Amino acid sequence: MRTCEWTYRTIRLVTAFTCSLFIVHTAGFAQIGEIDAEFAGAGARPLSMGGAFIGLADDSTAAEFNPAGIQILRRPEVAWQVTRTYDRRKEFLPITSLDEETAIRGFDSNQWTTPSFISYVKPGQDYTIALSQLTTIDFIHHYDDMGRNFDFHSTTEVTNNAYGLTLAKDIKPRLHVGTTLRMNRFDFSGIEGRRSLEFTDWSPSFNLGVLWRATKGWSYGAVFKSSQRVKALDGDIDTKLPETWGAGVAYHPNDNLRILADIDYINWSEFDNVTTDDYRRNDVTRFHLGGEYLFKLEEERAWFVRAGYMREESNTLYYDGPMAFTRETLPEEDDLDHVSFGLGLAAEEYQIDFAVDHVLDGGTVLILSMIHYF
Repeated sequence: MRTCEWTYRTIRLVTAFTCSLFIVHTAGFAQIGEIDAEFAGAGARPLSMGGAFIGLADDSTAAEFNPAGIQILRRPEVAWQVTRTYDRRKEFLPITSLDEETAIRGFDSNQWTTPSFISYVKPGQDYTIALSQLTTIDFIHHYDDMGRNFDFHSTTEVTNNAYGLTLAKDIKPRLHVGTTLRMNRFDFSGIEGRRSLEFTDWSPSFNLGVLWRATKGWSYGAVFKSSQRVKALDGDIDTKLPETWGAGVAYHPNDNLRILADIDYINWSEFDNVTTDDYRRNDVTRFHLGGEYLFKLEEERAWFVRAGYMREESNTLYYDGPMAFTRETLPEEDDLDHVSFGLGLAAEEYQIDFAVDHVLDGGTVLILSMIHYF
């Protein structure tokens, strides 16, 4: 074990991607270190459909999901969103900080609100351009063991803001390509007992996307999101938030219904700045399924209902070494199941969307987003 134990242990436990992918990629969700930290990507509409949007990508959030999609847009627009996170995670919670035999794995909860996305899209004759700011990571965690031991008090805050420039154009009619060039600001602040760590790092990344609207009823998309380097000034932390590969399909059986399915792959196993120890992290495959239904059409308004599901393999840090107690407290976690629901209202000059995503036996994310058309 290297001498800077606090630095290594902390970066394992509390820094991350999505993405996303995640995202996290897409309506991305990711996990940070040993503990689950759900965060949402751009747009209440994609989130409400289980994060399935790569094959549709027909609004300003395409800059994150599939940048080729902004070429579809025909009017200038400004979009923004606010995210509310109820983060309920299962983790190692010592009943007493000095007695390992009475330790348990229990639930800990935090909650916070974030203005998490804003964008401006300007369509043109030959290409479309967009400017955006997306909070890809927003993580707050406060923990203590009810005063039993000062060293078990901790506060951690992690944010990653991506400032993007998106360009998209037609290769031929109904076939679009696009890229988002991003400059990312990663901020970390952690206090554990009497020790602290704080740093900020700027680094570039990019997204590449293609969208093929093959027929009136079918469209297909694919996206690649590069890794993002995270490095502290003292050199003790040097790692990467992972890259993502994704593909999706959208089916429109009629004017009222859309059905979407996505799959993406995130190489979380490379997110570790200490490769010689017994801590491991798995790559993640995620499956997204969602739909949108126009249930009420008025003279000047359209009302939508949406729902979705996402199956996500766990990327949580786990211990794969000889110490039985550590294997018990840091096990390889089960896959996660997300269920989501949302409503939308579209008019001539604006669109309002609301979404709820809930992880079974885990946290909940709420998003309110709005698009203004000009």
